[in-house]
Amino acid sequence: MKDWNTPDHHIADTEHGTLHFAGDVPLVIADWEITEAAPNHDGRVHTSVRGWLVNGGGSGRVDDPHTEPIEAGPAHLTRTELRGRPPVADLDVHVDYYSPIQPWPNTWDHRGCLVTVSWMDRRIDAGGRPIPDAPVPERLGGALQS
Repeated sequence: MKDWNTPDHHIADTEHGTLHFAGDVPLVIADWEITEAAPNHDGRVHTSVRGWLVNGGGSGRVDDPHTEPIEAGPAHLTRTELRGRPPVADLDVHVDYYSPIQPWPNTWDHRGCLVTVSWMDRRIDAGGRPIPDAPVPERLGGALQS
């Protein structure tokens, strides 16, 4: 991702991608990047795709009912179109929006809203080998329950 903290940040000449959500709702992002978090204590590896919102409106806050094209929070991702990446399909994800402060006067060619879509990608053991799908133990009252 290009450094956004510049007075002339532009996304028109950057790579665009499309994420399709349930109901055939497209979310177009520009200057996107994909990151993986380190495994947590249960071996879960979370993946995120983040980029600048191209086709949206509203503030992106969870309490804003007018966020377009999709509200922040849980959603169902039906498929991705990210050039050079294998498609991801049929996942429950979490959508977050973040609006950094734009320069004044605003010289950006976009509204200045970052979108992050995250999901649990896989589970691995301490050696990095995949763990087959199995229920993750719940922690209740500090004690491990199975």
